[in-house]
Amino acid sequence: MPHLLNVWPRVSQLISGAPHVLLLSDYDGTLAPIAERPELAVLPEHIRERLASMCASNRITAGVVSGRCLFDLKEMVGIPGLIYAGNHGMEIEGPDLAYIHSHAEELRPVLDSLWHSLNAGLGNLAGVLVEGKGLTLSVHFRLTPQSLRRDVFRELDEALEAFGRGDDLRVTRGKEVVEVRPRVDWDKGKAIKKIAESAPRGSLAMYFGDDLTDEDGFAAVHELDGMSIFVGPPRQPTRALYRVDNPEEVATVLDLISRL
Repeated sequence: MPHLLNVWPRVSQLISGAPHVLLLSDYDGTLAPIAERPELAVLPEHIRERLASMCASNRITAGVVSGRCLFDLKEMVGIPGLIYAGNHGMEIEGPDLAYIHSHAEELRPVLDSLWHSLNAGLGNLAGVLVEGKGLTLSVHFRLTPQSLRRDVFRELDEALEAFGRGDDLRVTRGKEVVEVRPRVDWDKGKAIKKIAESAPRGSLAMYFGDDLTDEDGFAAVHELDGMSIFVGPPRQPTRALYRVDNPEEVATVLDLISRL
């Protein structure tokens, strides 16, 4: 998995030769640095400006694919003309795009009830944040002392078992977060393919991501003959073809793409 900037001459030729670029990215840990609380993960202004200029280009379609809910994602990024895919792509909005996963929408009341239950059970544990996101929910424990984290998982397991909707919901782990999602056949990869259907023919798809949920996105862009870029230190296993170290280097790559 070479560092993208180390092989930039070759990669830049592929980008320059494409008739159009579909540039998609995760948000937290990719465009914005990971923060102690979700609302503190602010998009750096120079990245906002670069994405905005890309949206004005007729050669680039840009978008963000995130586990955040659609409303929150639009509030945090705030760029007109950008494609927004929230809740791991179960809700998508952008120019000529409006999509929501129908079965996930049917389970919205279930997730809302579970949020109330988990908030009551976990809300008193130090550093725990139970975030309701409409179609999904997240339990953040980045600020929770290591000595209490076992209690977080125990309380979570007990609440899910008591709720008794295992056939409807699935639980996944991320970076110091546990996510509860509808058990539907949908992920970031399928969202990327959905977005690609509306992109100009022959578009070169690129996807930047930093977490396990982004692996489906990496696989999707490979099926589209595109480029996948992992953000973070070298690690295995990952499907990504390239990597950069951090969001600052993502910004550098965006600058380089804009100059092509």
